[in-house]
Amino acid sequence: MRFKRASEIFRDVDPNLKVIDGGRRRRRLSARGQAEWDKLNGTKCHRCGEDAVRFRPEDRVCINCAQNLNEKELREERKHARFERWRRTHNARIDRNKKGSA
Repeated sequence: MRFKRASEIFRDVDPNLKVIDGGRRRRRLSARGQAEWDKLNGTKCHRCGEDAVRFRPEDRVCINCAQNLNEKELREERKHARFERWRRTHNARIDRNKKGSA
């Protein structure tokens, strides 16, 4: 038994009805075609493993990872600056107490 197209089925009901039949089945990509498709997607980020098209040139990480790394560096710089301020005031307090007791 041969399968009927949708246009053949509905022609009996309404001859003026315009029916667009389904498309063709898609073929599998060859190895070369798959490689070309993968190139279009971009490459994987070395840090998170996600597909990305744009990379930071210094360390080849995607833009999202680059933003995360920048934020982390800023947090560490602020933490280091806060520690240095504490250390200076702490040492100044110790020196002041030593001079006062001598």
